[in-house]
Amino acid sequence: MLLSESQLNHPVVQPIRGVLQRSTTIFLAIALHAVLLVVAYSVLYAFGVIQQLPTDQRLLTWDANLFHNLSQTGYDQATSGINAFFPLLPLVWHYTNMSAISVSILNACCTWVGVGLLAWSFQLSFRQILVALSAPMLFFGLVPYAEAFFFFFSTIMLVGLHQRKHGLVLVGLFLACLSRSAATLFVPAYLFAELLWWSRSAKLASLLRIITGLLAILTAVGGVMLAQYKSHGDAFAFFKVHDKLWGHKIRLPDVVLFSSGGFNILWLDAFALIISFICFISCAVLGIRWLKKSNPAEGAFPSKAVLFSMGYCVGAAFFIIFYQGGDLVGMARYVLASPFFVVLLWWCWTMPAPQQRKLLGIVVGTGLAVIVCMGGVWRFTSFYPGQAVVYFTLFLLYVVVYLAVSPNAARWYREAATGLYIVNVLLMVYLFVLFMQGIWIN
Repeated sequence: MLLSESQLNHPVVQPIRGVLQRSTTIFLAIALHAVLLVVAYSVLYAFGVIQQLPTDQRLLTWDANLFHNLSQTGYDQATSGINAFFPLLPLVWHYTNMSAISVSILNACCTWVGVGLLAWSFQLSFRQILVALSAPMLFFGLVPYAEAFFFFFSTIMLVGLHQRKHGLVLVGLFLACLSRSAATLFVPAYLFAELLWWSRSAKLASLLRIITGLLAILTAVGGVMLAQYKSHGDAFAFFKVHDKLWGHKIRLPDVVLFSSGGFNILWLDAFALIISFICFISCAVLGIRWLKKSNPAEGAFPSKAVLFSMGYCVGAAFFIIFYQGGDLVGMARYVLASPFFVVLLWWCWTMPAPQQRKLLGIVVGTGLAVIVCMGGVWRFTSFYPGQAVVYFTLFLLYVVVYLAVSPNAARWYREAATGLYIVNVLLMVYLFVLFMQGIWIN
């Protein structure tokens, strides 16, 4: 029996109606994205643009094969590269004994549910959900990598920070740090978020949040070190293989930044660097504001989830630039394949129109600065100067369109969101195909 209009507007019914509408919107966005992703791949395959379908063998490439080996052998040797990987995904893989395709499907579900939780908590619109789902680097959530687990549990942590539910924060911190080696990025980001929201009227509660959060992170890292010690006797194998196999040690970067991922990925690494530079400036401004105010008022700072996301991106940029000698490869994977990117987009999308216009200028200016840091159009070895101008112009246009996916930013935000989504889906399929071909992405 259908409810009358007066019954639908009843105070008891209205909240339930709102929950159902919101849930339906999120579900439809995720379902539509899944269908369109499959349709895009199928059409390109049918017309011969794509030459292969996903198989277990094609999916077990690069890190995926190492995750699979870790699920079968554990940390077998102290000098093996698998010591660089954290055990949550391999444990699930070991006990479920799934195929690579099944793990990829599980990962896709984790990633999409994570976006759904962000959409629920941060009130994203239908088109904004689609844009978040289609971030090109989220193709890492469709393959047997740990990014999907990291995305999902980091989302739980961010939702907890945003809604001030410390239990969710602790669960998210612990399991995210069991998924990927993110502790060195999480500790300063967590401290930054908690200190800026430090309550002088509830010092004990604030202190307990900081201590328990740090303990959750350290417990995860300690558990991995203990597992490696019991397996081969070296609790510090993780740090040693990073130094010996990949040369990850602190050093000054080269004069010109670059990306060994090639021009397919350079622009995405540069995009992530723009975000990190702006986050660095924002963290500095907010930190100075916090130092000047003896007792900041409620709402004086952005959500803890935004503050954490800023701190994470700054930490990721520091690691990439100063531990890889200026090679930006991995920057896009750290930032654009994470829920922190979605939270920062939400923060931008909810800004009033005057602030968004200022942000547009900051983004363009930072983008030009990043291009200069990479040698500009004259030292860009992959193209002639004229080609480089086109490449970087399209890159800046792509970055700017992200800001337009908000009614506060432009009257044509619907068209911007739709066009951006179509481009992103095609890019995601393209990167997925490159991955299956054994081409290093990030």
